[in-house]
Amino acid sequence: MKEVDLATGIYRHYKGPCYRVVGVAQHSETEEHLVMYQALYGNKGMWVRPLSMFTEKVHFEGRLIPRFSYVDPQTEVLEVAVLDIKHGANCEFEAAFSEAEPIISGMRGYIQHSLSRCIEVESRYLLLVNWETLRDHETGFRQSEDYERWKRLLHHFYDPFPSVEHFQPVV
Repeated sequence: MKEVDLATGIYRHYKGPCYRVVGVAQHSETEEHLVMYQALYGNKGMWVRPLSMFTEKVHFEGRLIPRFSYVDPQTEVLEVAVLDIKHGANCEFEAAFSEAEPIISGMRGYIQHSLSRCIEVESRYLLLVNWETLRDHETGFRQSEDYERWKRLLHHFYDPFPSVEHFQPVV
């Protein structure tokens, strides 16, 4: 198999969603190069697409742009929030969070998120959100009209109100 120059990592589709490129494979019969990638939203399905199609440019809103654009890991930011939920409100919080997920996942710069429940403290959750840049979270999301809907759905569950911190990879 000849060497293919496509970095693994996070790519944004020109329509918005992000995907993690796992690698490039070669079709056993045609020897065509295929990009293997996983959606970072929804059911996180695995996909393959011919390398030539993955790397091509498409016409969108009057411009010729890449179908997929690489997300620079040096600018990527991890938002971390420990959420303490009012006693007895776990089920309602989880239902409200399910309703709020499309809000955050539709924001510019959003890559992926996870919500985990604490084992030791039943009413504590850990929210992790990957953003392309700090500005995408702090300005793009928090200063948007959509954030007002997010607040209405979720903020009344918190006690105390959570602090949010941001982290970047060191390697």
